[in-house]
Amino acid sequence: MQKLQWSDIHLSGPERTVVIRSEVSKTRRHRFVDLSENAVAWLEVYRQRGGPLSGKIVTCGRSELRTRRTANWCPAGITRWIHQGMRHKFCSNWLAVHKDVNKLVLLSGHDSVDTMWRHYHRGTPENVALDFWKILPAQTSQKIVPFARIS
Repeated sequence: MQKLQWSDIHLSGPERTVVIRSEVSKTRRHRFVDLSENAVAWLEVYRQRGGPLSGKIVTCGRSELRTRRTANWCPAGITRWIHQGMRHKFCSNWLAVHKDVNKLVLLSGHDSVDTMWRHYHRGTPENVALDFWKILPAQTSQKIVPFARIS
């Protein structure tokens, strides 16, 4: 994640993807990950709020990133972070909805269809997975001011 560039994300056109360059990939394989409708919606909100769209996506170092993540856990009710948990959540929810283990192998960079099937088949019920793909930013035109800034 810390090696991805904003230029690796393609939001326009019919195929909205993240390009995982071989020099960035853990497996050293070039691959293309389709962006879901809700991922595009979140990125659009980021863009609208003035988030930078050039250079590295993650601009802080590994230590600072870890510090920022752990600072967000408590308010979010997270007591334990599962290593690769977001990747596993993506794979389980993707397979529950799309039911194409072969494409999931290509998207995720795994080597084995058997491993994917064993770990992710029925890992998440389809109705739960459908809800996951519907998580969208709040639709509001109001300016939101954090309570910490109100005097």
